[in-house]
Amino acid sequence: MASTVVLIHGVLMSGREMSLLRFRLRRDGFNVRQYRYESRRYTPVENAQALQQALIDWQLEGTVHFVAHSLGGLVLAHFFNRCQWCHPGRVVLLGVPLRGSSVARRLSHSPWGRWLLGCSLVDGLLQQAPPWPGARKTLMIAGTWGLGLGRVLSLGRLPGPSDGVVRLCEVEDAAITDRLVLPVNHTQLVVSSRVARAIAKFLSPGPSA
Repeated sequence: MASTVVLIHGVLMSGREMSLLRFRLRRDGFNVRQYRYESRRYTPVENAQALQQALIDWQLEGTVHFVAHSLGGLVLAHFFNRCQWCHPGRVVLLGVPLRGSSVARRLSHSPWGRWLLGCSLVDGLLQQAPPWPGARKTLMIAGTWGLGLGRVLSLGRLPGPSDGVVRLCEVEDAAITDRLVLPVNHTQLVVSSRVARAIAKFLSPGPSA
């Protein structure tokens, strides 16, 4: 039975931007499901609860991996923190600000910024994520090409290495088992062929706690 990969998109996204990644993972032999949610209308906690219901509805069997981009990783952190998930599988996080986002904090200081990010700021981008489940093999892929929204908002480069939206220091968590840093920006994390190959390689070993 082929492993299933559940993709979780980031803030202000719909999942369509992950279509190339879906194609590549299917080509590599994975079954792929896309979890879609409204990042502005519902909090990461509420979207984590909806993720749990989606997984129940899908009736997945065997190994289930997760690949989450940006805010999607915070939704997944709340899911693991609140739900008993017994399926074996690994996790790949793509530029997930587990320690909170300095760009989101900057945006939250203005009315239009709070409107733009909406409920993603509540128990999400402004706070540190719940403790990551150390027993689950997890790869964090981060970027260091600092051209992105964060640079525009900051009128220059973000402090230290970043993918243009998320700083390298913001993706750190002691429970992350594997790390990969590539010269890509935040958007390229979901479209880069090099990232897709790294994801497939990491998820290929088979069942894992």
